[in-house]
Amino acid sequence: MNSQFRKPLAGTALDYFDAEAAVNALVPGAWATLPYTSRVHAENLVRRADPLQLNDFLMQLIERKQELDFPWFPARVVCHDILGQTALVDLAGLRDAIAAMGGDPAKVNPVVPTQLIVDHSLAVEFGGFDKDAFAKNRAIEDRRNDDRFHFINWTKKAFKNVDVIPPGNGIMHQINLERMSPVIHAKDGVAYPDTLVGTDSHTPHVDALGVIAIGVGGLEAESVMLGRASWMRLPDIIGVELTGKAQPGIQATDIVLALTEFLRKQKVVSSYLEFFGEGAESLSLGDRATISNMTPEYGATAAMFAIDQQTLDYLTLTGREAEQVKLVEIYAKTAGLWADSLKTAVYPRVLTFDLSTVVRNIAGPSNPHARVATTDLAAKGISGVVENNEGLMPDGAVIIAAITSCTNTSNPRNVIAAGLLARNANKLGLTRKNWVKSSLAPGSKAVELYLKEANLLGELEQLGFGIVGFACTTCNGMSGALDPVIQQEVVSRDLYTTAVLSGNRNFDGRIHPYAKQAFLASPALVVAYAIAGTIRFDIEKDVLG
Repeated sequence: MNSQFRKPLAGTALDYFDAEAAVNALVPGAWATLPYTSRVHAENLVRRADPLQLNDFLMQLIERKQELDFPWFPARVVCHDILGQTALVDLAGLRDAIAAMGGDPAKVNPVVPTQLIVDHSLAVEFGGFDKDAFAKNRAIEDRRNDDRFHFINWTKKAFKNVDVIPPGNGIMHQINLERMSPVIHAKDGVAYPDTLVGTDSHTPHVDALGVIAIGVGGLEAESVMLGRASWMRLPDIIGVELTGKAQPGIQATDIVLALTEFLRKQKVVSSYLEFFGEGAESLSLGDRATISNMTPEYGATAAMFAIDQQTLDYLTLTGREAEQVKLVEIYAKTAGLWADSLKTAVYPRVLTFDLSTVVRNIAGPSNPHARVATTDLAAKGISGVVENNEGLMPDGAVIIAAITSCTNTSNPRNVIAAGLLARNANKLGLTRKNWVKSSLAPGSKAVELYLKEANLLGELEQLGFGIVGFACTTCNGMSGALDPVIQQEVVSRDLYTTAVLSGNRNFDGRIHPYAKQAFLASPALVVAYAIAGTIRFDIEKDVLG
């Protein structure tokens, strides 16, 4: 840690590094023009970079140059079980090598705080219509992964600086958002921004809190764990101005599918997106998280929202200590990370997207950016003639209907909407078609809590959307086996079968080997399609039941 530009943080007992002073000392007034991403990296450089090279590094940010590598020292490493485990296996191997040479293996530990979240892929062998699905799926997962879980349990005792979140709690993206990220750290008497690398492409989920979080591979994560800098060039930073407000009844899923189509066309590959404007201000943290989560589907690297009152409200709602929430506010307003201070930021490229233009959407088939307004289903050849032959599955049969984890279940509005639709369907006596394998796989236990509080969990269970696990499921190709009778009919009749899920990936063959094509939709629409039983149903015009 450096000493220059270290100053007391007013209103706290902590110090902070005044990156604004460092930048303006080089080019007066330059700080006001810097985007959010550059400000966070500037602070990181002022606090950790070689003082002899600091000015050169900062000039890359100031002049928007991409000529010189500069170091980034993430504050944390967050891993899901699969890639995170490989990094820890490497460290265990290093311990063996050190021991063989007469050294002390206990000295081999991550230097940077490392969090390993065990839940990731869970196979939905038992659907949400089985009242014991959660316990049964969990038992299968524990049996299949006994060796892996044994090693992970060993790491809890063997390594210092490693925190393990045991299975059954949820996936890294959502837990990171709800619990783990402090947004602003307070360590060794210094306040500084939370930043991290994570071993999953959807790590940018927590960008919604103003936390730079990048998905990386296991080797990169391991390198950061050991205290090495992650070297980078200044990325392309694109401002995305959100104007207007979403219309009543429009869910975050509708917004994010429209944004995915828009941003893909704008070719934002490998860029850092920064959302701002009146539209961004109007979005709840849950809505922002849904947008940030889809970063890899845009082709981008990060999708940032600056810290504002919505951020503070969310931190309070999710149980962060009042003192911590106050620190976030004080630091953000002092250090230039508060949204209002970004109004003078200058972006090399600015895109504009009007939230008021968003309609109900699905995406597909085959690609998350293949958006279709639900009013255009017939024109696009997705809906059509609905077959109702007694005892037979119809053309376009929905064999998988899944409310899946990270993109949508971090957003209460999305799942509550599904619960309300389920309640109305139950009142009318509507049921899930018997060939539909339905499931609800929340990203964390918070989902179960708010559904119970709203008296809607039972409504979803009645329609076959009981909780099957707190994990990634269908998006990861973990839909599990079909009922043998259903599978046989699919094969023998060579049916065009489909999947509808509230996730982020719908590539052909990914969701289930017997689902010919897959579509992305809001949780509420997933419920509706489970009742309809076929993608040929015109969800806007046809009559359910």
